[in-house]
Amino acid sequence: MGRFSPIVRDEKAGTYYWCSCGESQGQPFCDGSHSRKHTGKAPLEVRIESDRKVAWCTCKQSSKKPFCDGTHSRVS
Repeated sequence: MGRFSPIVRDEKAGTYYWCSCGESQGQPFCDGSHSRKHTGKAPLEVRIESDRKVAWCTCKQSSKKPFCDGTHSRVS
């Protein structure tokens, strides 16, 4: 797996807060690092309507944020 490979997980229906800054130690979810490190970014609220497998973006450049679209394969 590459440096920015997606995190693929089975998620339960619910609300999640995806880390958009890349600083969270709890990827793919926000841990508040954006505030402590003054990144100027905020987490993205994500509502998953039913239990399903999710490929969370970790390169933070997907056009389908917060979900992976394969962009990581072109990021160095």
